[in-house]
Amino acid sequence: MIRKQYLLKSGMLFLVALFFGCGETAPPVASKPAPTAAAKVVPAIPVVPALSAEEVVSPEDPVKKEDPIALFQYNPEGRRDPFKSIIIATGKRSASENLPPLQRKELSEMKLIGIVWGGFGHGAVIQTQDGKGYPVRKGTRIGMNNGVISRITNKEVVIEEKYLDIFGETKVRNVVMELHPQKEGLE
Repeated sequence: MIRKQYLLKSGMLFLVALFFGCGETAPPVASKPAPTAAAKVVPAIPVVPALSAEEVVSPEDPVKKEDPIALFQYNPEGRRDPFKSIIIATGKRSASENLPPLQRKELSEMKLIGIVWGGFGHGAVIQTQDGKGYPVRKGTRIGMNNGVISRITNKEVVIEEKYLDIFGETKVRNVVMELHPQKEGLE
């Protein structure tokens, strides 16, 4: 019912707008009088004398050249090659190479299970996912990204990894393996 009334009112409004909007006629377009033939002035065509055989320009004659346009010269100094991929192969070694067991696995696959210290300095024991433990000291290579143990404290082992970022620059990342990692909600 409401919809019928709405349609009826909007239809009436449209017809009223159409009626009043189309009431005026457009003003007539003033036509310009056509120019008369007597008023036209045709410029005179200049008469050029015929050229002799010596005066005829051959196609081998150079044409008048204008100043050459300066060409853009690209200088790639200090910019990366736009056609070289920014995703560089990391060159990770496969596990099949002749490497020690700690260098065949990712750091995320290892767990710190013990730290010992004494007159000889600090040492630690790292366990891999297969349950085997390996003793490590400062300077031991660990992980597939050629990480090196840089520091062993009473509570953690700090591993320094060098990696290439997306721009090909060598960056250093410190990975910390804690002896007793903090778990959420526990203190």
